[in-house]
Amino acid sequence: MDKIKTFIELTRAYSLLVTFASFFVILSYAYYSEKFSLFNSIILLIALAAAHLGANLYDDYIDVKQKLKQGIELENIHFDSFLQKARLITTKQVSLKKVELIIASLFGVAALSGIYFAFVSGFQVLLFALIGGILILFYPVSSKYYLSETIIGMIWGPLTIMGGYFALCGGYEPNLFFMSFAIFFSTLILLHTHNIMDWEFDIKERKNTLAILTKTKPNAIKALFWMIFASYFIVFLGVITLKFNPNVLYCFLTLPIATKLLESIKDYINIKDVKFEPRWYWGMFENWEAIKSEKIDFFMFRFYLARNFSFFFALFVSIGAMI
Repeated sequence: MDKIKTFIELTRAYSLLVTFASFFVILSYAYYSEKFSLFNSIILLIALAAAHLGANLYDDYIDVKQKLKQGIELENIHFDSFLQKARLITTKQVSLKKVELIIASLFGVAALSGIYFAFVSGFQVLLFALIGGILILFYPVSSKYYLSETIIGMIWGPLTIMGGYFALCGGYEPNLFFMSFAIFFSTLILLHTHNIMDWEFDIKERKNTLAILTKTKPNAIKALFWMIFASYFIVFLGVITLKFNPNVLYCFLTLPIATKLLESIKDYINIKDVKFEPRWYWGMFENWEAIKSEKIDFFMFRFYLARNFSFFFALFVSIGAMI
């Protein structure tokens, strides 16, 4: 059990809902294809999860290695992030060699899955995998150019969704490509929310995020509003212009989460001293009592809201597309 908990914290597995969100969208369009296979769908989900977890760990690993290159001893490395970034590495609970092995294993699973799908559906699958790999490798330095959120959004939006659909069906779906940009913006919402709350940390670490690009926190909140608006608008536009299944409008059931997220992130900047009481209609708030005891509930409450929005937005779109 301890090993599982260690793996979850090390790879930030709580963020896997973003992967599930993209997968459900792929599945909702691939399900009615003649080439649909439940076995292949499971392989795809494993590959996407492995790539996601590997990328999370690789990001922490690179940040730690950069600190070591600056001459800072491992035990003296501290990241002033509320999510205790790379805590297990900097406290030597997990060695760098073991981290390297885990990263190689996770990316290896993703690579082998890509090779499998290349034989099943066509070599183009490897092109999607190659582009994704290049973007993941570029990600650690992308913040210099304000591109980190955009890269993650593109990976778990258009690239994953179109590549995943091709892997399962051996073809392309124009409507799915259009829909993938709604998922792009819903992913951006999670990242942007996190970065608004990590404003001071990112400035200290010289990470140029979209939040910092807006110059002020109120402007960053306005940007968050427009990201939420864009997610809904793309789906609505698809229904009225591209004949999307009208049931995809179920995504508007996430409005209570979106509204609470905007309200709560404003409180984070202006008030801070508020009570955090999760409601079932805002989604999952796992390990909440432990989070409260660690006194990081003010951060995780907003993070969970943003993550839950991204997940349920995609889930409702997927359910609507299938019925």
